[in-house]
Amino acid sequence: MKLGRPQTGQRTSSSEGQHFSTRGWLTPSLVGLLCAALLAAAYERGHGNLEKLKTRVNPQPPAEVMPTGPGGQDPIRLSRSATSIGKGVELISATFLPGRGMNVFQVTALIPGHGEVSLLVSPLLASASGLLNGQDDDANGSASTTVGGAVLLPWAQRLSGTSTSTQGMLSTNWNGKRLSFPAENSGSNMSVEGLLLARAADTVKSDVLPDGQSVVAVFHAGDFSGNWLSTVDVTVEAQLTAHDLDLTVTAQNTGQQPAPFGVGWHPFFAIPSGDRSNALLSVPSQTIMEVSKQSGKPTGRMVSVAGKDDDLSKQGGTKLGLTAIGATYTNLLSGVASGPVAELSDPSYNYRLSVIPLTPDITSMRVIAPADKPWVSIGPNTNLDDPFGPEWDSPENAGMITLAPGATLRWKVRLEISQLGASTITP
Repeated sequence: MKLGRPQTGQRTSSSEGQHFSTRGWLTPSLVGLLCAALLAAAYERGHGNLEKLKTRVNPQPPAEVMPTGPGGQDPIRLSRSATSIGKGVELISATFLPGRGMNVFQVTALIPGHGEVSLLVSPLLASASGLLNGQDDDANGSASTTVGGAVLLPWAQRLSGTSTSTQGMLSTNWNGKRLSFPAENSGSNMSVEGLLLARAADTVKSDVLPDGQSVVAVFHAGDFSGNWLSTVDVTVEAQLTAHDLDLTVTAQNTGQQPAPFGVGWHPFFAIPSGDRSNALLSVPSQTIMEVSKQSGKPTGRMVSVAGKDDDLSKQGGTKLGLTAIGATYTNLLSGVASGPVAELSDPSYNYRLSVIPLTPDITSMRVIAPADKPWVSIGPNTNLDDPFGPEWDSPENAGMITLAPGATLRWKVRLEISQLGASTITP
Protein backbone atom coordinates (compact mmCIF):
# COMPACT_ATOMS: atom_id res chain seq x y z
CA MET A 1 0.00 0.00 0.00
CA LYS A 2 1.32 3.42 -0.90
CA LEU A 3 1.65 5.83 2.02
CA GLY A 4 1.29 9.53 1.36
CA ARG A 5 -0.61 12.72 2.07
CA PRO A 6 -4.33 12.39 1.31
CA GLN A 7 -5.45 14.27 -1.75
CA THR A 8 -7.70 17.26 -1.32
CA GLY A 9 -11.20 16.15 -0.44
CA GLN A 10 -9.97 12.60 0.26
CA ARG A 11 -10.18 11.04 3.74
CA THR A 12 -7.72 8.59 5.20
CA SER A 13 -9.42 5.31 5.99
CA SER A 14 -9.25 3.76 9.46
CA SER A 15 -7.43 0.78 8.00
CA GLU A 16 -4.71 3.07 6.63
CA GLY A 17 -4.34 4.69 10.03
CA GLN A 18 -3.98 1.33 11.70
CA HIS A 19 -1.49 0.23 9.05
CA PHE A 20 0.61 3.37 9.72
CA SER A 21 0.75 2.50 13.41
CA THR A 22 1.45 -1.18 13.02
CA ARG A 23 4.35 -0.56 10.67
CA GLY A 24 6.25 1.22 13.50
CA TRP A 25 6.08 4.79 12.26
CA LEU A 26 4.16 6.33 15.14
CA THR A 27 6.64 5.83 17.99
CA PRO A 28 9.75 7.08 16.11
CA SER A 29 7.76 10.11 14.94
CA LEU A 30 6.70 11.03 18.45
CA VAL A 31 10.24 10.60 19.77
CA GLY A 32 11.52 12.83 16.95
CA LEU A 33 9.01 15.54 17.74
CA LEU A 34 9.90 15.40 21.45
CA CYS A 35 13.61 15.71 20.69
CA ALA A 36 12.95 18.66 18.39
CA ALA A 37 10.93 20.38 21.12
CA LEU A 38 13.70 19.84 23.70
CA LEU A 39 16.32 21.20 21.32
CA ALA A 40 14.16 24.26 20.61
CA ALA A 41 13.66 24.88 24.33
CA ALA A 42 17.40 24.62 24.97
CA TYR A 43 18.06 27.09 22.19
CA GLU A 44 15.47 29.55 23.49
CA ARG A 45 16.81 29.28 27.07
CA GLY A 46 20.32 29.96 25.82
CA HIS A 47 19.10 33.13 24.17
CA GLY A 48 16.99 34.21 27.15
CA ASN A 49 13.72 33.79 25.29
CA LEU A 50 12.26 31.12 27.55
CA GLU A 51 12.31 33.49 30.53
CA LYS A 52 10.71 36.15 28.35
CA LEU A 53 8.00 33.67 27.43
CA LYS A 54 7.39 32.85 31.08
CA THR A 55 7.10 36.55 31.83
CA ARG A 56 4.50 36.93 29.12
CA VAL A 57 2.55 33.94 30.37
CA ASN A 58 2.79 34.93 34.06
CA PRO A 59 3.14 38.74 34.07
CA GLN A 60 4.20 40.53 37.26
CA PRO A 61 2.64 44.00 37.51
CA PRO A 62 5.53 46.48 37.71
CA ALA A 63 5.47 49.80 39.49
CA GLU A 64 4.02 52.38 37.15
CA VAL A 65 6.65 54.60 35.52
CA MET A 66 5.23 58.00 34.68
CA PRO A 67 6.42 60.70 32.22
CA THR A 68 9.71 62.38 33.05
CA GLY A 69 9.32 64.50 36.16
CA PRO A 70 11.32 66.82 38.44
CA GLY A 71 15.06 66.24 38.40
CA GLY A 72 14.84 64.64 34.95
CA GLN A 73 13.75 61.25 36.31
CA ASP A 74 10.48 59.39 35.95
CA PRO A 75 8.18 59.44 38.99
CA ILE A 76 7.45 55.99 40.40
CA ARG A 77 3.91 55.04 41.43
CA LEU A 78 3.38 51.99 43.61
CA SER A 79 -0.18 50.70 43.49
CA ARG A 80 -2.38 47.86 44.61
CA SER A 81 -5.92 46.63 43.95
CA ALA A 82 -8.55 47.25 46.60
CA THR A 83 -9.59 44.16 48.56
CA SER A 84 -12.17 45.55 51.01
CA ILE A 85 -14.78 46.11 48.26
CA GLY A 86 -15.38 49.60 49.59
CA LYS A 87 -16.21 48.42 53.12
CA GLY A 88 -13.02 49.59 54.81
CA VAL A 89 -10.20 52.09 54.44
CA GLU A 90 -7.08 50.91 52.65
CA LEU A 91 -4.08 52.38 50.88
CA ILE A 92 -4.19 52.33 47.09
CA SER A 93 -1.05 54.09 45.83
CA ALA A 94 2.14 55.95 46.71
CA THR A 95 4.04 58.18 44.26
CA PHE A 96 7.74 59.04 44.64
CA LEU A 97 10.08 61.48 42.93
CA PRO A 98 13.49 59.75 42.56
CA GLY A 99 14.76 62.87 40.79
CA ARG A 100 14.10 64.83 43.97
CA GLY A 101 15.60 62.74 46.76
CA MET A 102 12.64 60.28 46.75
CA ASN A 103 10.13 62.87 47.93
CA VAL A 104 6.98 60.96 48.90
CA PHE A 105 4.92 63.11 46.56
CA GLN A 106 1.50 61.55 47.15
CA VAL A 107 -0.24 58.71 48.98
CA THR A 108 -3.86 57.81 48.21
CA ALA A 109 -6.39 55.70 50.07
CA LEU A 110 -9.81 54.24 49.37
CA ILE A 111 -12.22 55.80 51.88
CA PRO A 112 -15.77 54.37 52.03
CA GLY A 113 -18.24 56.95 50.76
CA HIS A 114 -15.48 59.16 49.31
CA GLY A 115 -13.61 57.00 46.82
CA GLU A 116 -9.87 57.46 46.30
CA VAL A 117 -8.60 60.28 48.53
CA SER A 118 -5.23 62.09 48.53
CA LEU A 119 -3.58 61.90 51.96
CA LEU A 120 -0.74 64.36 51.28
CA VAL A 121 -0.83 67.98 50.19
CA SER A 122 0.82 68.28 46.79
CA PRO A 123 -0.05 69.66 43.35
CA LEU A 124 -0.97 67.56 40.36
CA LEU A 125 1.99 65.58 39.11
CA ALA A 126 1.83 67.44 35.80
CA SER A 127 2.60 70.67 37.69
CA ALA A 128 5.47 69.26 39.74
CA SER A 129 8.25 69.99 37.25
CA GLY A 130 7.24 73.65 37.09
CA LEU A 131 7.37 73.96 40.87
CA LEU A 132 10.44 71.78 41.49
CA ASN A 133 12.65 73.35 38.83
CA GLY A 134 15.82 74.12 40.82
CA GLN A 135 15.44 77.87 40.32
CA ASP A 136 14.37 80.89 42.39
CA ASP A 137 12.34 79.60 45.37
CA ASP A 138 13.51 76.08 44.58
CA ALA A 139 17.23 76.87 44.70
CA ASN A 140 19.02 73.92 46.32
CA GLY A 141 15.73 72.01 46.37
CA SER A 142 13.98 74.26 48.90
CA ALA A 143 10.54 73.75 47.34
CA SER A 144 10.74 70.02 48.07
CA THR A 145 9.97 70.85 51.70
CA THR A 146 6.66 72.50 50.76
CA VAL A 147 4.91 69.56 49.06
CA GLY A 148 4.41 65.85 49.65
CA GLY A 149 6.97 64.47 52.06
CA ALA A 150 10.66 65.34 51.63
CA VAL A 151 13.36 62.98 52.91
CA LEU A 152 15.88 64.97 54.99
CA LEU A 153 19.58 64.02 55.13
CA PRO A 154 22.43 64.40 56.25
CA TRP A 155 20.49 66.43 58.82
CA ALA A 156 16.83 67.14 59.54
CA GLN A 157 15.28 70.58 60.07
CA ARG A 158 17.70 73.54 59.78
CA LEU A 159 21.24 74.56 60.64
CA SER A 160 22.59 77.98 61.48
CA GLY A 161 25.89 79.12 60.02
CA THR A 162 28.09 82.00 58.97
CA SER A 163 28.47 83.28 55.43
CA THR A 164 31.36 82.00 53.32
CA SER A 165 33.20 83.43 50.36
CA THR A 166 30.87 81.42 48.13
CA GLN A 167 27.64 83.30 47.55
CA GLY A 168 24.62 81.68 49.17
CA MET A 169 26.69 79.25 51.25
CA LEU A 170 27.03 78.98 55.03
CA SER A 171 29.45 77.04 57.22
CA THR A 172 29.73 75.69 60.74
CA ASN A 173 32.20 73.52 62.67
CA TRP A 174 31.98 69.97 63.91
CA ASN A 175 34.85 68.64 66.04
CA GLY A 176 37.07 71.40 64.66
CA LYS A 177 36.23 70.55 61.05
CA ARG A 178 34.28 72.65 58.60
CA LEU A 179 30.85 71.78 57.24
CA SER A 180 29.23 73.87 54.51
CA PHE A 181 25.65 74.08 53.30
CA PRO A 182 23.35 76.37 51.30
CA ALA A 183 21.37 79.17 52.94
CA GLU A 184 17.57 78.95 52.69
CA ASN A 185 17.49 82.34 50.97
CA SER A 186 19.68 85.37 50.27
CA GLY A 187 20.93 87.03 53.43
CA SER A 188 19.75 84.25 55.75
CA ASN A 189 21.97 82.55 58.29
CA MET A 190 19.78 79.43 58.30
CA SER A 191 20.07 76.44 55.97
CA VAL A 192 17.66 74.47 53.85
CA GLU A 193 16.59 71.10 55.29
CA GLY A 194 19.29 68.68 54.16
CA LEU A 195 21.27 68.06 50.99
CA LEU A 196 19.21 65.26 49.42
CA LEU A 197 16.30 67.49 48.40
CA ALA A 198 17.30 68.08 44.77
CA ARG A 199 19.52 65.03 44.22
CA ALA A 200 18.60 62.41 41.60
CA ALA A 201 18.78 58.68 42.32
CA ASP A 202 21.55 56.62 40.75
CA THR A 203 19.47 53.46 40.59
CA VAL A 204 15.77 52.70 41.12
CA LYS A 205 14.29 49.21 41.34
CA SER A 206 10.70 48.17 42.00
CA ASP A 207 9.28 44.82 43.02
CA VAL A 208 5.96 43.09 43.74
CA LEU A 209 4.73 42.17 47.22
CA PRO A 210 1.96 39.70 48.10
CA ASP A 211 -0.38 42.63 48.84
CA GLY A 212 1.29 45.59 47.16
CA GLN A 213 4.56 46.82 45.73
CA SER A 214 7.96 48.12 46.82
CA VAL A 215 10.69 50.37 45.46
CA VAL A 216 14.35 50.90 46.34
CA ALA A 217 16.34 53.97 45.26
CA VAL A 218 20.09 54.34 45.80
CA PHE A 219 21.92 57.66 45.90
CA HIS A 220 25.71 57.63 45.67
CA ALA A 221 25.82 61.05 47.28
CA GLY A 222 29.59 61.21 47.78
CA ASP A 223 30.50 64.11 50.04
CA PHE A 224 27.60 66.21 48.72
CA SER A 225 29.76 68.19 46.31
CA GLY A 226 32.50 68.79 48.88
CA ASN A 227 30.15 70.06 51.58
CA TRP A 228 30.32 67.11 53.98
CA LEU A 229 33.23 65.44 55.74
CA SER A 230 32.92 61.97 54.28
CA THR A 231 31.25 60.17 51.41
CA VAL A 232 27.92 58.42 51.87
CA ASP A 233 25.59 56.02 50.07
CA VAL A 234 21.91 56.60 50.80
CA THR A 235 19.23 53.97 50.22
CA VAL A 236 15.53 54.85 50.37
CA GLU A 237 13.12 51.92 50.41
CA ALA A 238 9.31 51.99 50.48
CA GLN A 239 6.82 49.15 50.84
CA LEU A 240 3.11 49.68 50.18
CA THR A 241 0.47 47.27 51.49
CA ALA A 242 -3.23 47.56 52.31
CA HIS A 243 -2.83 49.52 55.55
CA ASP A 244 0.86 50.40 55.78
CA LEU A 245 3.46 52.40 53.94
CA ASP A 246 6.88 51.56 55.39
CA LEU A 247 9.62 54.07 54.60
CA THR A 248 13.23 53.15 55.37
CA VAL A 249 16.29 55.36 54.90
CA THR A 250 19.79 53.92 55.29
CA ALA A 251 22.96 56.02 55.25
CA GLN A 252 26.35 54.29 55.09
CA ASN A 253 29.61 56.14 55.59
CA THR A 254 31.69 54.97 52.61
CA GLY A 255 34.55 57.38 53.28
CA GLN A 256 37.73 57.29 55.34
CA GLN A 257 36.80 59.49 58.28
CA PRO A 258 33.95 59.91 60.77
CA ALA A 259 31.11 62.25 59.93
CA PRO A 260 27.86 63.41 61.60
CA PHE A 261 24.51 62.35 60.20
CA GLY A 262 20.84 62.87 60.90
CA VAL A 263 17.70 61.75 59.06
CA GLY A 264 14.15 63.06 59.01
CA TRP A 265 10.95 63.39 57.03
CA HIS A 266 8.77 66.44 56.27
CA PRO A 267 5.30 65.19 55.20
CA PHE A 268 2.21 67.38 54.79
CA PHE A 269 -0.81 65.30 55.80
CA ALA A 270 -4.08 66.58 54.38
CA ILE A 271 -7.36 66.94 56.26
CA PRO A 272 -9.52 65.94 53.26
CA SER A 273 -12.82 67.12 54.73
CA GLY A 274 -11.38 70.60 55.27
CA ASP A 275 -12.89 70.51 58.76
CA ARG A 276 -9.71 71.39 60.65
CA SER A 277 -11.49 72.48 63.82
CA ASN A 278 -12.79 68.95 64.46
CA ALA A 279 -9.69 67.09 63.30
CA LEU A 280 -7.92 65.21 66.09
CA LEU A 281 -4.18 65.22 66.70
CA SER A 282 -2.23 63.10 69.16
CA VAL A 283 1.55 63.33 69.79
CA PRO A 284 3.15 61.06 72.42
CA SER A 285 5.00 63.75 74.38
CA GLN A 286 4.50 66.49 76.95
CA THR A 287 7.79 68.29 76.37
CA ILE A 288 8.90 70.49 73.48
CA MET A 289 12.16 72.10 72.39
CA GLU A 290 12.20 75.66 73.68
CA VAL A 291 12.75 78.33 71.02
CA SER A 292 13.93 81.91 71.54
CA LYS A 293 11.20 84.42 70.66
CA GLN A 294 13.87 86.86 69.49
CA SER A 295 16.02 84.69 67.22
CA GLY A 296 13.71 81.77 66.51
CA LYS A 297 16.58 79.41 67.38
CA PRO A 298 16.55 76.70 70.03
CA THR A 299 17.66 77.64 73.53
CA GLY A 300 18.98 74.15 74.25
CA ARG A 301 16.27 73.49 76.83
CA MET A 302 13.19 71.28 76.88
CA VAL A 303 10.03 72.65 78.51
CA SER A 304 6.84 70.97 79.70
CA VAL A 305 3.56 71.69 77.92
CA ALA A 306 1.44 69.49 80.18
CA GLY A 307 -2.04 70.97 80.42
CA LYS A 308 -1.29 73.75 77.91
CA ASP A 309 -2.56 74.33 74.37
CA ASP A 310 0.51 72.54 72.95
CA ASP A 311 -0.17 69.40 75.01
CA LEU A 312 -1.30 66.82 72.44
CA SER A 313 -0.72 63.72 74.54
CA LYS A 314 -4.41 63.04 75.27
CA GLN A 315 -5.40 59.52 74.30
CA GLY A 316 -7.68 59.60 71.27
CA GLY A 317 -6.37 62.99 70.23
CA THR A 318 -7.06 66.67 70.86
CA LYS A 319 -9.30 68.75 68.59
CA LEU A 320 -7.23 71.23 66.62
CA GLY A 321 -9.93 73.88 66.86
CA LEU A 322 -8.43 77.24 65.91
CA THR A 323 -5.08 76.62 67.60
CA ALA A 324 -1.91 77.03 65.54
CA ILE A 325 0.87 74.59 66.40
CA GLY A 326 4.56 74.82 65.58
CA ALA A 327 6.80 72.84 67.92
CA THR A 328 9.30 70.02 68.12
CA TYR A 329 8.10 67.36 70.57
CA THR A 330 10.79 65.51 72.50
CA ASN A 331 11.06 62.70 75.07
CA LEU A 332 8.64 60.62 73.03
CA LEU A 333 6.52 58.23 75.07
CA SER A 334 6.02 54.62 74.05
CA GLY A 335 2.69 52.86 74.26
CA VAL A 336 2.02 49.75 76.32
CA ALA A 337 2.76 47.37 73.41
CA SER A 338 4.48 49.63 70.88
CA GLY A 339 6.84 52.52 70.32
CA PRO A 340 5.71 56.16 70.15
CA VAL A 341 2.72 56.72 67.87
CA ALA A 342 1.42 60.08 66.60
CA GLU A 343 -2.09 60.14 65.13
CA LEU A 344 -4.10 62.47 62.91
CA SER A 345 -7.82 61.74 62.54
CA ASP A 346 -10.46 63.23 60.24
CA PRO A 347 -13.82 62.26 61.83
CA SER A 348 -15.78 63.53 58.82
CA TYR A 349 -14.01 60.92 56.67
CA ASN A 350 -13.89 58.33 59.49
CA TYR A 351 -10.19 57.47 59.26
CA ARG A 352 -6.98 57.82 61.21
CA LEU A 353 -3.36 58.14 60.08
CA SER A 354 -0.68 56.89 62.46
CA VAL A 355 2.99 57.87 62.23
CA ILE A 356 5.00 55.15 63.93
CA PRO A 357 8.81 55.37 64.38
CA LEU A 358 10.32 51.90 64.13
CA THR A 359 13.97 52.69 64.92
CA PRO A 360 15.24 53.99 68.29
CA ASP A 361 17.30 56.90 66.93
CA ILE A 362 14.09 58.78 66.07
CA THR A 363 13.83 60.92 69.19
CA SER A 364 11.61 63.85 68.21
CA MET A 365 8.61 64.85 66.09
CA ARG A 366 8.38 68.24 64.44
CA VAL A 367 4.69 69.26 64.30
CA ILE A 368 3.39 72.16 62.19
CA ALA A 369 -0.33 72.94 61.96
CA PRO A 370 -1.25 76.48 60.81
CA ALA A 371 -4.61 77.67 62.14
CA ASP A 372 -5.92 78.51 58.65
CA LYS A 373 -4.70 75.46 56.68
CA PRO A 374 -6.34 72.02 56.29
CA TRP A 375 -3.12 70.08 56.85
CA VAL A 376 -0.74 68.94 59.58
CA SER A 377 2.94 68.12 59.25
CA ILE A 378 4.30 65.42 61.57
CA GLY A 379 8.04 64.96 61.03
CA PRO A 380 9.82 62.09 62.84
CA ASN A 381 13.49 63.09 63.08
CA THR A 382 16.70 61.82 64.60
CA ASN A 383 18.04 65.31 65.38
CA LEU A 384 16.72 68.58 66.76
CA ASP A 385 16.88 71.98 65.12
CA ASP A 386 20.34 73.58 64.70
CA PRO A 387 22.25 70.61 66.18
CA PHE A 388 25.70 72.23 65.66
CA GLY A 389 24.67 75.47 67.37
CA PRO A 390 26.31 76.74 70.57
CA GLU A 391 23.05 76.25 72.48
CA TRP A 392 23.70 72.49 72.70
CA ASP A 393 26.38 70.86 74.83
CA SER A 394 27.25 68.72 71.83
CA PRO A 395 25.71 67.75 68.48
CA GLU A 396 25.17 64.25 69.89
CA ASN A 397 22.92 65.73 72.60
CA ALA A 398 20.91 67.30 69.80
CA GLY A 399 20.49 63.94 68.05
CA MET A 400 23.29 63.96 65.46
CA ILE A 401 24.90 60.54 65.11
CA THR A 402 28.60 60.09 64.38
CA LEU A 403 29.17 57.39 61.78
CA ALA A 404 32.60 55.80 61.66
CA PRO A 405 33.90 54.68 58.24
CA GLY A 406 31.77 51.75 57.11
CA ALA A 407 29.08 52.35 59.77
CA THR A 408 25.38 52.62 58.93
CA LEU A 409 22.48 54.68 60.25
CA ARG A 410 18.99 53.26 59.72
CA TRP A 411 15.78 55.30 60.00
CA LYS A 412 12.40 53.62 59.57
CA VAL A 413 8.85 54.95 59.90
CA ARG A 414 5.48 53.34 59.24
CA LEU A 415 2.48 55.32 57.98
CA GLU A 416 -0.62 53.36 58.89
CA ILE A 417 -4.27 53.95 58.02
CA SER A 418 -7.24 52.64 60.00
CA GLN A 419 -10.91 53.42 60.57
CA LEU A 420 -11.95 55.37 63.62
CA GLY A 421 -13.15 53.01 66.29
CA ALA A 422 -10.66 50.36 65.19
CA SER A 423 -7.57 49.80 67.31
CA THR A 424 -4.25 50.96 65.88
CA ILE A 425 -2.18 48.09 64.51
CA THR A 426 1.03 47.95 66.49
CA PRO A 427 4.38 47.45 64.72
